[in-house]
Amino acid sequence: MSNPLQEALDNPFEAPEFAQAGDTGPELDRQGEDDYERFPPGCPVKVLGNQQDISGKQTCYYLNWNGQLVGLEAGNRHGKLGLAALFGPSIGWLEAHYPMWSKPVREQIDGKWVIVQESKVIGFDQAKAAQSLVIEAVRKGIFDPAGRMRGRGAHRPEKGAGGLVLHCGNKILVSVPNAEGGIKDWRWIDAGEHERFVYQAGEATPRPWHGRASEKHARKLLNLLQTWNWKRPELDPILCLGAIGAGMVGGALHWRPHVWITGPRGAGKSELNGKDGVVHRIYGTGVFRTSNTTAAGIRSHLKNSTVPVMIDEREAERDNRKNDEIIELARIASSGDTATRGSSDHSGVEFTLQSCFWFSSILIPPLLPQDRSRLAILELKPIPEGVAPPPELRTTDFGDMGRHLMRRMVDGWARLQDTKLKFHKALAAMGHDNRACDQFGTLLACADVLLADRVDVVPSDELIADWVAYCRPQRMSEVTDTTADHDACLQHILTSMVQARGGDEREQLATWIHRAMVASSNHIMESGAVEKLHDKLHQLGLKLVNAKRHPEAVKDGKVTPARWGAQTFSNAAPGYLAVAAGKHVALLKMFENTEWSGAVWKQSLERVPGALGVDGVKFGHHKSRAVLVPLAAVFDEEDLPTESRPDKASDWLREQLQEHG
Repeated sequence: MSNPLQEALDNPFEAPEFAQAGDTGPELDRQGEDDYERFPPGCPVKVLGNQQDISGKQTCYYLNWNGQLVGLEAGNRHGKLGLAALFGPSIGWLEAHYPMWSKPVREQIDGKWVIVQESKVIGFDQAKAAQSLVIEAVRKGIFDPAGRMRGRGAHRPEKGAGGLVLHCGNKILVSVPNAEGGIKDWRWIDAGEHERFVYQAGEATPRPWHGRASEKHARKLLNLLQTWNWKRPELDPILCLGAIGAGMVGGALHWRPHVWITGPRGAGKSELNGKDGVVHRIYGTGVFRTSNTTAAGIRSHLKNSTVPVMIDEREAERDNRKNDEIIELARIASSGDTATRGSSDHSGVEFTLQSCFWFSSILIPPLLPQDRSRLAILELKPIPEGVAPPPELRTTDFGDMGRHLMRRMVDGWARLQDTKLKFHKALAAMGHDNRACDQFGTLLACADVLLADRVDVVPSDELIADWVAYCRPQRMSEVTDTTADHDACLQHILTSMVQARGGDEREQLATWIHRAMVASSNHIMESGAVEKLHDKLHQLGLKLVNAKRHPEAVKDGKVTPARWGAQTFSNAAPGYLAVAAGKHVALLKMFENTEWSGAVWKQSLERVPGALGVDGVKFGHHKSRAVLVPLAAVFDEEDLPTESRPDKASDWLREQLQEHG
């Protein structure tokens, strides 16, 4: 049997020449271009690099004595006090390497000048120290803080796809990858530069427990959570436990689940996740918690941090714009991204959005479908009269518990993704869409890591099936109460109230559309009356039509691809509701102040199953592009003509595509 290693050794080949004649050599080997003396080793301040803006201002970036990012303008910010603030108690390093000497003291003795006091160090040479720092910053190269800064919380490492970095403020726990990309070991490092990222020092947050942590703390917490009166008593405590675990490593998760605790007064929301509640005490200083804030306030506090965010009293309001802006942050944070805002000096300020959000309120404000699907809605019922708070609320050291839970999340990190994948597949098999599988799969996986007897073992299929059985879509308000965007858009049209000229009653548009559809097959009604019904729809940018498939055509060597068109409506073929796709005034008015305003309704309606995009539909005497929405998506099956029912319409559509391409 051949040995590939031996064959490679026996048949070496020349290494490729990447450098070509005339190429510029590496910076450190340039002759005459880097002749300034080397920066002294062991500097307590980390020099990161420099950056120049369009105005010519050059900023040098450092990590100061406290490990925080400092940008000093090269021209006028390296003064004596600026350097003192940069080096702090280690200012003696500057005195050792850039000393400022006093003049020697001389006296005339017996007619001769004699030095009676030698020169001594009286500080540091600010000019020379500043010059050396600036040159070293330039030598380090361009440093752009955008995309390089990482704050407190969990992060994914650059190396080792399955690794974890946990920024605890003044210390950082990093995974050591093995050859397969897994985790070989863990080590603590100081805040500062690691791989290509800069982990700026901040207020210390709780660290994982120093020793191995058993599952007993998670089981104790689960038992405590089960004392609340949950709407779904079997599922909600597990999801809540999983959300606590997810928040500890949220910045490194591929999907960040969010939680909304809701319930009437007296349900125990404050004791659970209010200020100094159970969840708050578990997270300690490793959380940003507030009750009255704005999206800008959250961004400016988080900066590059990924700690969980807890927002209390997020009630529905008459004007929900402030709520909408905050919920938009949570939407971005789910999959993780950065947000950029302008600053006073016209430069962009970057914010990291990779936190798990906790919301709490008596009533949940209106949510878009895409936002509701990112939430686990955990509803509390009133605590029964006479039931006293559990004594564990007073006797438990929740800070100590939080450190044990964090250690479990760290120890179980290597198998968390595999566990989530198993839950994802089981939830999908039960009928959940991909978003719900990400949401609840992540929460259940985190709960399992905390509760499992062995933190390093993926759960069995039996345990997965037992937990997923509580997550049937029909039982999940997060799923059943969510309306797809295209359905909501269509419902907006159908439920809009209209009034005929001279009429004294307002009616839903669905009534007009149905009346016109029925009248088209009524041979007793006068044709003028039928046309009048249809004409009222045309004025609103709506029209009942049949679809027509035009095959590919070739004329004068020019190929016109197969396309859909519209023709006069008849109940003898599948019917469609044509909705004008251009800036139709009536539709613009109908969708005013909605997420579909400005003709965005076209994009949404095109996602209705079976919808067709066509050109040249006449609405009254005006021709416009349109979206044809199947009547099967507009009315219930029993209200439809036979040929427009779903099975018949699907067969017809398939035949048209087979016949005409």
